[in-house]
Amino acid sequence: MPPILVARARPFVGAVMDEEVNMAATSSTLAPKDESGIVSALNGVVTKTEVIAEAIRTGRHIDVWLVRGGSATGCNAAVTTKSAGGEPPNVACGAPTMQQMISQVGGSQPGIPQEKLPEFTSVAANSAKWARRGGWLVVQINTRYLIAGDAGESGWICLKNAPLVSAVFLPHPTPVSAQEGKALPNAD
Repeated sequence: MPPILVARARPFVGAVMDEEVNMAATSSTLAPKDESGIVSALNGVVTKTEVIAEAIRTGRHIDVWLVRGGSATGCNAAVTTKSAGGEPPNVACGAPTMQQMISQVGGSQPGIPQEKLPEFTSVAANSAKWARRGGWLVVQINTRYLIAGDAGESGWICLKNAPLVSAVFLPHPTPVSAQEGKALPNAD
């Protein structure tokens, strides 16, 4: 990650990860309390799409910051296991195949069941609709585990057992909850 992004990411992610921080005493930049403020702060953390694409294209892999929205349960599983999908991490897993990417982005194909894989974004605003289910999962992951996903969402897909360098869950200030016995509607 370029030094400037490291400098911007550390205060925000560090403040969130430090359980001893008194959130009421931190500035609104470091601990925003509304969705738009959190998205704005995350824009200073996530690695730019072009930087990620270049690292993958050239094979000069780097650690990058990405975000996704999701349920508190799923996000916390990733934080606890330090893997993208909450499974035991496997440093040898590599990136998803082209077929796995097509399945994730395009959904199920005739005769081929859809494989749901973790998809992060390099544009923080794209994570907000999913974060309403619980919050944001902010991760640092090496580009060797990524393949480009949904172009319209600036998506980056990895396998469930892709190891994370760092991960933190940011709860949404006003998460949406499903009515008892009903699933939440799709965020798309």
